[in-house]
Amino acid sequence: MTDPRPPTTHRPFQHTPAGPSLYGPGVAATIADKTLLKKARNVVVVTDAGVRKAGLLEAIVAPFGVRVVHVEDGVVPDADCDHVDATAARARELGCDAVLAVGGGSVMDTAKGVIAALAKGASIKSLEGVATIRGKTLPLVCVPTTAGTGSEATQFAVLKDREERRKRIYVDASLVPALAVLDPTLLVGLPRAVTAATAVDTLTHAVEAIGSKLRNPMGSALATEACRLLLVEQALSRSLLRPDDVEARGACLIAAHLAGQAVSTAMLGACHALAHAVGAHTGVPHGVANGLFLVDVLRENAAKAAPVYATLARALGLGAARDDDAALVAALVAAIDEFVFDTAGLPRRLRDAAPALTEADLPMLAAAALADPDLPTNPVALDDAALHAILRRRW
Repeated sequence: MTDPRPPTTHRPFQHTPAGPSLYGPGVAATIADKTLLKKARNVVVVTDAGVRKAGLLEAIVAPFGVRVVHVEDGVVPDADCDHVDATAARARELGCDAVLAVGGGSVMDTAKGVIAALAKGASIKSLEGVATIRGKTLPLVCVPTTAGTGSEATQFAVLKDREERRKRIYVDASLVPALAVLDPTLLVGLPRAVTAATAVDTLTHAVEAIGSKLRNPMGSALATEACRLLLVEQALSRSLLRPDDVEARGACLIAAHLAGQAVSTAMLGACHALAHAVGAHTGVPHGVANGLFLVDVLRENAAKAAPVYATLARALGLGAARDDDAALVAALVAAIDEFVFDTAGLPRRLRDAAPALTEADLPMLAAAALADPDLPTNPVALDDAALHAILRRRW
């Protein structure tokens, strides 16, 4: 019998590949002798106090010996523009010739900001936007200690301007790290709440890349595998049930890395626009903010993105292969709803995630999301009223 589905058509696209990746338990302790870092003589390490306190840094940094000239452990959640500039100034004074980032998304984005500011000799705030850096930057090696942002694989950085209470977004091929080091043993002690929120961030990256106006076969393939690891292999469930399960932690880490590559080539959408607005004004963790809006945004997008969402559902074995698109999209949305709110246990209501907010703040959040650079690649055009309606539904 002939398959009734029409053939897939591919629009022109540009794929920006990630740099090399190195995966394996314990691999982070071996990087001092990798070719990329072997010649570096003035390495600046960017991390945070939590990573240092957890004892994750010593085995990675010790093999460098005196080649590490500074360890900056002052990174805070939602990487800070002013801190980036201060760290870049210190790195310049020390003759920095390579940067090593060990930590979560804020650490890696801080390190990206540092190499950008050094390359341009400018304040990081002045470099906001797309392709503002261009050209050669110092080698950046990223060792993620969470499995969410995938920043070790992307051309993006998101930095918080605390003075203006907004997030600045940077998109430039020069920000793609020279090496990503994926060591699942570094995630074994990760707190439950962080494990859950970062996994939701990963899933949001993957699903938004698949629905994006800039979606392409490369990004969709990477994103689909990330979804499979989380929704089919249940990497998050296994990590929460047995926090010392290195294989489960590794699956979460690989999913984050794949999803990071997917958004680097396909961009994001309205869920991230809303999450950036909420995070900038309240400090709600990014994964939690994404979780609030992912299901509602998927439902809004289904008017145009149903075919690609249905393809994802088929690939994941959700519903019957011959179900119509609407049934498959419903199955996908149900699986994601269960993942975000039941498996990860994230809050369903904005008022619970951000108690300091009031209902009167929702128009301000909608306006901020409307101005976010991730909104234009959402498959459905959402105006201020539509964004406000999503916020109200989740209030």
